[in-house]
Amino acid sequence: MKYLSLLIFFFAMQWSWSLIHKLPRISEHVHMDIQADLKDIIIKYIQKNKARSKNIRFERFWTESIKENQVKATFIYSFEDEIDPTRIKIEGYAILKRDLNTSEKYEYWKFDQLYILNNHLNFIEPMKIDTKEDDSN
Repeated sequence: MKYLSLLIFFFAMQWSWSLIHKLPRISEHVHMDIQADLKDIIIKYIQKNKARSKNIRFERFWTESIKENQVKATFIYSFEDEIDPTRIKIEGYAILKRDLNTSEKYEYWKFDQLYILNNHLNFIEPMKIDTKEDDSN
């Protein structure tokens, strides 16, 4: 019985060791490239559609493998509006799928889904609200 429990313990250790040290489905280099490309896409989109924006800042940005050919990119970014003294903050995530028609030299990824979860508006300068009642009533 002693030897059987020792053998089971040995196989359990070997199995857990192999789980920890197995190669990831998608390499870290691919994750970094996806993050850099998505940041560029977001910056270009903001500059094109919000020409008055400045100080674009990524507060959080990470990617994680969902399946062998699928990545989830989660982000929180913000930017300031030049005319209105506000900082607009946007949270969301995108699901990307690896294009199976890739070449040996490059991997191609395409958007599968894009979700914007929350928008926040922070006023940089205080707003003035007039609370005096109109005397003409």
